[in-house]
Amino acid sequence: MQRLSPLEIQKQIFTKVFKGYSVDEVRAYLHLIAEEIERLVRDVDRFSRENAMFREELSEYSDRERILKDTLLSAQRVSEEVKSNARKEGELIVKDAELLSERLMGQAMNRVADLERHIQELKMQRKGTRNKLQATLETFQQLVMLDAEEEANEQPITTMFRKANES
Repeated sequence: MQRLSPLEIQKQIFTKVFKGYSVDEVRAYLHLIAEEIERLVRDVDRFSRENAMFREELSEYSDRERILKDTLLSAQRVSEEVKSNARKEGELIVKDAELLSERLMGQAMNRVADLERHIQELKMQRKGTRNKLQATLETFQQLVMLDAEEEANEQPITTMFRKANES
């Protein structure tokens, strides 16, 4: 099925048939559908922008982690080259860097978990919206089929008039 824009829904024209639907009601309902689709498109765009922002943030945390690891390696090399006093001071720097690295790593992992939960929530919302839209479309399809059955079973006015005169 091709994607429909809100504008295409609003501009859709139906042929008029005897005993058809109210044109105003159909137009009003198409307008409501178009507004809902437009809102959903805006939501998807907003969520995409948020997702990109979160990914960029995650990248920054990864860069920080890499920088902290590089700093830790440098501190270890320096600590091996200095005398025993400098070595003790180097060990304290390494210990502080490890604690900071663990803390930042924990923060980054918590942020990643939050982002993954948020992404799952967005996926569930998208699935729910898709299911609601599909149910609405199925309801419309059933209504159209019911209308077609009723139309097929209708008798022309002339047939009803003859039956009344024969009795």
